[in-house]
Amino acid sequence: MSMSETTTSPITRRSFLTGSAALGLGVATSLTLPGPQASAATVNDALIPAAPKAAAGDSVTVTDLEVMTVTPTSITFSWSTFKEPHTDHVLPNERVASDGEVWLARSDVKQPLRCVHKSYSKSGFHYVTIRGLKPNTMYRFECRSFGKKAEPGLWFTNIFNEPEVTGILTTLAQPTGKYIQTVAIANDIHLGKSGDSINSTPWSEIMVSTMLAEVKRRGIPHIFINGDLCDHGKLEEAKDLKRILSAFGDYQKDYYMVRGNHDGFGMPTPTSFDPIQAVFPKHKLQTCWTMDYGKLRVLGIDSSWPMTNSGFITDKQLKDIERILMQDPQRPTLVMAHHPVTEDAARNTVGWRPFILDKDDSLRLQRIFQKAPGVFFMAAGHTHRAHRDAPDLPGGPQFAQFCASTPFPGGFTLMDIYEGGYTVTFHRAPTAQALQQVSLSRYKQSLGYYGEYTISRMHDRCFTVKRDMSALR
Repeated sequence: MSMSETTTSPITRRSFLTGSAALGLGVATSLTLPGPQASAATVNDALIPAAPKAAAGDSVTVTDLEVMTVTPTSITFSWSTFKEPHTDHVLPNERVASDGEVWLARSDVKQPLRCVHKSYSKSGFHYVTIRGLKPNTMYRFECRSFGKKAEPGLWFTNIFNEPEVTGILTTLAQPTGKYIQTVAIANDIHLGKSGDSINSTPWSEIMVSTMLAEVKRRGIPHIFINGDLCDHGKLEEAKDLKRILSAFGDYQKDYYMVRGNHDGFGMPTPTSFDPIQAVFPKHKLQTCWTMDYGKLRVLGIDSSWPMTNSGFITDKQLKDIERILMQDPQRPTLVMAHHPVTEDAARNTVGWRPFILDKDDSLRLQRIFQKAPGVFFMAAGHTHRAHRDAPDLPGGPQFAQFCASTPFPGGFTLMDIYEGGYTVTFHRAPTAQALQQVSLSRYKQSLGYYGEYTISRMHDRCFTVKRDMSALR
């Protein structure tokens, strides 16, 4: 795969880890003006068929503006250009090749917007990361093609205070102190799920493979996959999963997993043949695990049960969880389970409480966390969208649901930990095939309505938490 990188300052390993550097795929122009500078990721023309050019007299629409990722020092935009007539659901028209520009200015000083990036996309899909920004700073922006301002397409990006509507966005606050480490988490990869692909490779395999390659490129040594590994829980899917993951590293050494509800769809009963355990021997049903990531303790919980979407934790596993945490209750600990936990999650989730973790199991788990104040975060998947959930009991950790790795919005979540806190940011893999697959899935999944729920709100996808994490030094 041929790639060209457009940079205007040295890229350090730390900038990779904190998400402030982006790959340039395709042709991009970085303007040598003072202030914010740009690097771009657009589709690679050698791998992706070109879209037609707009003919003279053709009307075009510039839509699907998404501000997908914000970090302390960068913002990532994407948008597309289509022939008219075009609808954002049900009846999309074909994309057309187009120019792309990003205009930017700080909001706290009186200055006009200025063009900080120019490029040309033969596919009509634009993906641009602007970096070198100042933390905790408000910026005004516009993304343009054909001289037109890009507008949001999904209803959830049309909410009155979302950045796609306001044209204003604040970069994340930078946690204080020294950088310590980065944790990469994926969820809902659904290997084996049917659906349209950009080529002969199954689309879920494209998404997972490019995601793993991007995490490795950033120099992150481990990836944690939080459930729904396989779409049907079949043996063939589990074997394919192991083959794909082997490109990243070794099982229970470089990559770690927990089960999701889909992983139990191949087991009629708890005592039936277990396709997941047959391929991954340490993944016995309703068994937790723990690993040391430096001084950080990571605890994986199996909340799945065969042939149901609901989440449960057996009495034995809850006792094992308590035993593990009580060995060092003050130690900083990141917990993950596939199902969301709290009452706040139940109220804000399609399917309500029956779709997430059993209420009695949830309260018992949270009481264990009260006795282990080192537990600072619990990550969930399952709903395919991002949402920060309030705890039910005082003194609990931050609970959060993360966006799905497939099919949309498509990516992974990074937790960058510093002495004075951490940032949580969702990222797409900036590679040609992954971005093209995401743009296809945007309209192919549920006639374009699937993204309405999964795109989530910016403040749930990307945020900063202040907390003393110095024990991890």
